[in-house]
Amino acid sequence: MASTGEHMGKSNTVEDLFAQALDSSELSTKQKAVLQASLTLFSRQGFDRTTTQEIAELAQVSQGTVYKRFATKHDILEALIEPFIDDIIPRLAVDFSETVSARHLPDFGDYLSFVVRDRLELVVTNRKLVRILFAGIFNNQHEATALLDKVSQAVEGVEARFTVIFSHYQREGQLVKWPVRQIVRYTAAAIISHALPVVLMGDDDEAAAQPLNLDLATEQIVDFLRHGLSPATA
Repeated sequence: MASTGEHMGKSNTVEDLFAQALDSSELSTKQKAVLQASLTLFSRQGFDRTTTQEIAELAQVSQGTVYKRFATKHDILEALIEPFIDDIIPRLAVDFSETVSARHLPDFGDYLSFVVRDRLELVVTNRKLVRILFAGIFNNQHEATALLDKVSQAVEGVEARFTVIFSHYQREGQLVKWPVRQIVRYTAAAIISHALPVVLMGDDDEAAAQPLNLDLATEQIVDFLRHGLSPATA
């Protein structure tokens, strides 16, 4: 998938995809309001520090309405994560692989620069939703397993495209001859390590007023990856 600003279009950002999934669900208007309020509060102040009373107040419903559909906060969290597992992650993987395949960048450094900045922008722009995913991973082993399984399946689904891309750079002597998944994991880990501090900070936090410098972060990550993925250092 391409960057949220340049390639995705206004109607296809992660938040838009999430809103579309919520709108198409069979939940009532009040239940959807509960999930929207939960999303806001969980991302702003954390899952553990949010009470059902606060959720009800922000959603402008009674606590009884909350409990009628969601017995616990964990049930709410599961309902928030479900669209990612079932729909959003697979769509993001396919869209991104198609965009990268269409770029035809001859230099591996240029490829890395495009990919790194694109994924950084995606994560930082959608940090509220990413926080919800982290909350699910840290609070529920089942959700963590399901999420990781879906990510793995998404990688499998686009592996053929990335095999073609990586094989070109490997033949040109620009990329270490590792399996596709290993290269993807290595790249993702470098990107996440830079984005994580911004993602985990609440929007009211001081760090929110000082967002990640995408140009600098991209340069640092690409320098690191070019060294780590170079055939000479393998």
